Amino acid sequence: MSKTAVITGATSGIGAVYAKRLSAQGYDLIITGRKKEIIQKLADELGKQYNVKVNVIIAELSNDADVQKLLDAVKAKDDIEMLINNAGYSGYLKHFNEVDISEHLKMVKVHNMVPLMLVSAIVPQMIQRGRGDIINVSSLAAFMPLPTGTVYCGTKAFLKIYSQSLYYELKDKGIRVQVLCPGGTSTNFSKDYWSKEEYEQMMSKGKRMMSSPEKVVDYSLKSLKKNKIVCMPGMMNRVMARFFPMLPKRMYYWLLLRMTTFK
Repeated sequence: MSKTAVITGATSGIGAVYAKRLSAQGYDLIITGRKKEIIQKLADELGKQYNVKVNVIIAELSNDADVQKLLDAVKAKDDIEMLINNAGYSGYLKHFNEVDISEHLKMVKVHNMVPLMLVSAIVPQMIQRGRGDIINVSSLAAFMPLPTGTVYCGTKAFLKIYSQSLYYELKDKGIRVQVLCPGGTSTNFSKDYWSKEEYEQMMSKGKRMMSSPEKVVDYSLKSLKKNKIVCMPGMMNRVMARFFPMLPKRMYYWLLLRMTTFK
């Protein structure tokens, strides 16, 4: 019996690793990305290696027509057992008022609206089947405000609370929901989001600050089997998320300001 996983943002990094891991488990795939040659090469390799079907949707998920194309492909399937909302909008190292509102809205759409639309399209068939898995990729940023991260942190915090609430609504229907909250991860997304100075600084600190996408995905899938709702790879990330908010507010905000070189 066939089973399909839908993965957004699967061209490289975390999304590509999910595609590799799940195809190895026998899942057919629907994957999205913007770089046609790269993602099609991945699809061809996985299809040949694991004898699975891989449907590539070239999509910019801030674009209404591309989102509809993805929704149409999803609604045409009746065997979707896993949804991974991984696509991210890398953002901008600028203050809120220095960014055009259209850019803020694109981030809200990619991080929040598209996951909601995909969940709404897929959950009914999961409920009918009595099983399914949903992983929404949030961020360590969901736990703390950051300068120049007003909308990024806000959208990731929404995704965390939304996923936790969705878990309790669906847990008795055989559906597992996880919100993955990675910290710094060595992907192209990190290179796009952080300044060159910040990225190189994090890379120089090695494993203390940056995780590989393979470690993040393996931890996520392992945690899913244990039915953990909030999944945060990396001991340092878990310490930061738990103990930073417990600090005196003056120290807390001072530390947050120190976490970015952009002023």
